[in-house]
Amino acid sequence: MSVIQQTVSRILFPFLLLYSIYIITHGHLTPGGGFQGGVLLASSIILVCVVYGLRKAEHIIREETSHRVEAAAGIILAFLVVFELFIRKSLIATETLFKVWSGGEIAILNITGGVMVMTAFLLIFYSMVKES
Repeated sequence: MSVIQQTVSRILFPFLLLYSIYIITHGHLTPGGGFQGGVLLASSIILVCVVYGLRKAEHIIREETSHRVEAAAGIILAFLVVFELFIRKSLIATETLFKVWSGGEIAILNITGGVMVMTAFLLIFYSMVKES
């Protein structure tokens, strides 16, 4: 890729990461959440892969690490859902509206969902790149 594309992607990458984390953590307050933030997080790493190559993207997160992170996020997500069914009152209580942590466990579900979506999209992209 050209120097212009590398420079633009180097400048955009931290902002994409920051904005995706913002979307994930504020998903219970604004439109967005785990899925949208996870896709944006994965697309920022995919941008690095397209511009610099697969080796550079795997320096950020390897395929094996993606499998482990996705499994851990899935276990946490399943645990939170099952735990909420049985012990609803003892989880994080809903606080004042329009504060960052006002959603109770919804914010935690958004974070784990965002991580799962990010790893799923990365694994799909890695498998497509390695096939070609």
